[in-house]
Amino acid sequence: MRILIIEDDPDLRELLESILSAKYTVDAVGEFTVAVEYINAYRYSVILIDRNLMGSDVGLTLIAPSKAKNPQCGILVMSAYGNAEDKIEGLNQGADDYIEKPFDIGELLARINALSRRFTPSQLVWDSVSIDMTTRQVTLNAQAVILTKKEDAVLFTLLGRLGHIVSRDEIIDSIYEHPGDVASNTIDVLINSLRKKLSSELIKTVKTRGYMIEHP
Repeated sequence: MRILIIEDDPDLRELLESILSAKYTVDAVGEFTVAVEYINAYRYSVILIDRNLMGSDVGLTLIAPSKAKNPQCGILVMSAYGNAEDKIEGLNQGADDYIEKPFDIGELLARINALSRRFTPSQLVWDSVSIDMTTRQVTLNAQAVILTKKEDAVLFTLLGRLGHIVSRDEIIDSIYEHPGDVASNTIDVLINSLRKKLSSELIKTVKTRGYMIEHP
């Protein structure tokens, strides 16, 4: 999942980027014009928008182009403007959530998680490969693909971090009860098997860092 942070306070922006980067692919910007460039260039699952940017109440104007680019994008407005009228205005302009500053980081993360669940598509399609995230059914050219238990575990571990690099160790830790007993090439073997069954292009290798599946 890819997240855009639009926040002009450099300390808060860096803090949010550091925390969210542990789980998601994150871009962080502090200026209105740069935010527009990123919204036009990338497809985001969630966008955090600081309502007041560089002294101007312009953040809400970014909601419409964000939704036009990706209607399934979850928009969370962060603002010191926190009275009822302010929140109503933000929601009426298309925001999916609105949190008043200063906020608790744990609450913000919970709201992001809620938005990501709400807007994560149940059906993912890459050319001839289709994956139902609810039933975990995988098809190639409309034909069901039979995966082993470990292949399924690796695939859905990567899908759970869609657009994010996942290291071999992270995959091993997530699917094996005793990671220390797993041979170093086990994940490579499973990845190669998945590529043969699905598509050689679906799972990307990021040299020295791990693997990733990009957004459709």
